[in-house]
Amino acid sequence: MTQRRKPSPVPPGFTVFPPPSKFFATLGKVYLRDDGSGAPPVYGLHLRPKHANRHGTGHGGFLATLADTFMAGFIYHQRPETGKMWTTQLTLDYRRPAPMGAWLECHLTELKVEGDILNVQCELRVGALVTNRASATFKIAERRVR
Repeated sequence: MTQRRKPSPVPPGFTVFPPPSKFFATLGKVYLRDDGSGAPPVYGLHLRPKHANRHGTGHGGFLATLADTFMAGFIYHQRPETGKMWTTQLTLDYRRPAPMGAWLECHLTELKVEGDILNVQCELRVGALVTNRASATFKIAERRVR
């Protein structure tokens, strides 16, 4: 059985990220660290009981949803001209359980663009430990007109 942790404080540099959609708001309070340098942001949140599986760790479906949602966020941050898109493939490697109360961060590890196809990779981490590695392919359906 995995032990529950008391929620840790929000690390310095993170601010509340206003949910861009009603669905995003269901994930709980999400934070963002963006230093304004053009480097990829880092998303973070506390794992809450509503995010748990029956073993008291992060539910696999919830972690997949986070990875998919945050990878799309990385695309919009790095390539703001991207318009409507959808996920065409998502792969998640479950490396270790993510305990309740843990501060979970999502870090971009790779973003490749080939025409209207975007390939993204990220890691979900608790401290220095990688809990999940994810990769996804997105298809751009429509670009933003500026």
